[in-house]
Amino acid sequence: MKVSKMAVYANCDMATIAWITDEPIPGCRGFAIERDVRGPKGDAPKGFINTWVGFKGGTHKPGESEPSTVWPVQRYIWSDYVVSFGQQVRYRVIPMVGPAGSLQKAEPEQWSDWSDWVTVDTGKTEGFHAYFNRGIVPSQFMARQAGDQKTFQKMLAQNINDPKSNVRKFLSGTLRPQLLDLLTAAKKAGVQIYAALYELNDPELIAALKAIGPNCNLVLGSGAYKAADKKKGTAAMPDENKKVRQDLKKNSKIKVSDRLVKSPHFAHNKFVVFCDNHGAPQTVWTGSTNWTITGLCTQTNNGILIDDSEIAKAYKLRWDELKAAGAGYPKTLASDGSTAAKHSINGSPIKAWNVPCLKYVDLKDAKSYIANAEQGVIYLMFNPGKGDGVKKEKALIQDILALDPTKVFIEGILNQDPGGKKDPIIQLTHKGQTLKPVTLPAILPKNLASAGRNWFKSTFMYNMVMIHSKVVVIDPLGKKPVVMTGSHNMGPKASNSNDDNMVIIEGAPGLAAEYAVYIMNVYGHYKWMFNEWLRTHGATASDAKASPQYDGNQDNDTWQPPYLQDGPNRRELEFWLGSLN
Repeated sequence: MKVSKMAVYANCDMATIAWITDEPIPGCRGFAIERDVRGPKGDAPKGFINTWVGFKGGTHKPGESEPSTVWPVQRYIWSDYVVSFGQQVRYRVIPMVGPAGSLQKAEPEQWSDWSDWVTVDTGKTEGFHAYFNRGIVPSQFMARQAGDQKTFQKMLAQNINDPKSNVRKFLSGTLRPQLLDLLTAAKKAGVQIYAALYELNDPELIAALKAIGPNCNLVLGSGAYKAADKKKGTAAMPDENKKVRQDLKKNSKIKVSDRLVKSPHFAHNKFVVFCDNHGAPQTVWTGSTNWTITGLCTQTNNGILIDDSEIAKAYKLRWDELKAAGAGYPKTLASDGSTAAKHSINGSPIKAWNVPCLKYVDLKDAKSYIANAEQGVIYLMFNPGKGDGVKKEKALIQDILALDPTKVFIEGILNQDPGGKKDPIIQLTHKGQTLKPVTLPAILPKNLASAGRNWFKSTFMYNMVMIHSKVVVIDPLGKKPVVMTGSHNMGPKASNSNDDNMVIIEGAPGLAAEYAVYIMNVYGHYKWMFNEWLRTHGATASDAKASPQYDGNQDNDTWQPPYLQDGPNRRELEFWLGSLN
């Protein structure tokens, strides 16, 4: 009866711990987690971590926390949001026994050993660096900034537009500083960059591009253009980027090429190729992040820097094709997009799909990896759409949800915007079971009657796109990890109609773990909100079974068996420990 196995993973912003005991521990009310820290100064101190979840029936003030020796962690997975970039951390897990209010540490032989040290950074697989923002996910932080929705929106609008704002810096995570560092380095080195962007309005990024001057080559798309609406009396907006386009052409030396496409197309890329002093492509930045204020601050997004000249060269060739295409879609664009660029970095194979392509070959390739998942698939998706599998290829989400959840672990979030007057939806897959869809306005805690009690006082909505990342990770902690990401929404429209890109990276365990930590923590936030929505809207028996409700720790030891017995909970633990067969 002891902690028999533990694993710790970290990305550039947080760490995640998973552990398991060989059998239930009598009298155990949960686990205290002790953190050890070394390296650069940061926010995470040494000692027992604090938690915000007390025992059921207790009275808790908003934002109240206690050491985990007092309010132990009553599960087997926990994430550390306090750690700072560059800090090195390790953990050990200690069972706490006895009734609430007089808990004691279990005997030392039941404790875990100290974990290995992990560093809160990226580059854990050589050649790949992954960066993430926080969007509006950290609700407790944002909730304390204002007392009502109107005040909050005014405050947030001011802060996310202000480069000096600490709120902007916090929400943009490591994405914004990394992009700025890359652009600053390119300016200093005097090298050429080639960018293909869907949207552009962020003041800091615009200033950094202008600073590069004539060495900045930009294909700027028409963004989220809109048709005229006679009922509303609104005029057509054929170019979302009109103002910034005019500004760049008039007030900078950037070489701007217009790509003003029309329906059903989107010039949807978000990539930049960085060259060396001889003009040869060296690295490429891609991912889901639009170069906008909201893309950096109020949506959850990711970016990845790939340090490989062959893949960078492929993106540069695509950039040349996009520039030459102007506003059109010549046949060569799809035919050339039907062959992926391929290379390897230190044994990690990469495929880069630059679409549109023919016959959905990109999706079919991605699906072959999903079909061969051995341990699990986790994901974040925005607007993938659907296909019937006959006339239109199914989206990747459809293949993921068709997997057998008794054999592989499946978890993730879909943020779908149906357009028109309909509200966007959030749909979660929880331990293999797809939960009922709920509209985004409904799930946000400002609409939840119980959001004022216990630990989250309030959360606010800023815009209707919350999950904007497009990420699929397969077997991240297994022998054959796969990461898929890019601007591609991973559905049929992106495949055959849009300017988009998707990278498929195999055999990069460090990178896969970084993305897994990211996905898990975004998922955990929205899962909490979904449960609050169920609670306030009268969860049915089937709802409660699919998504068990939680209102604090139990003051007994019966919480343990459901995690340790065969079933979805045990499958989740084995997945995070890399031992699911």
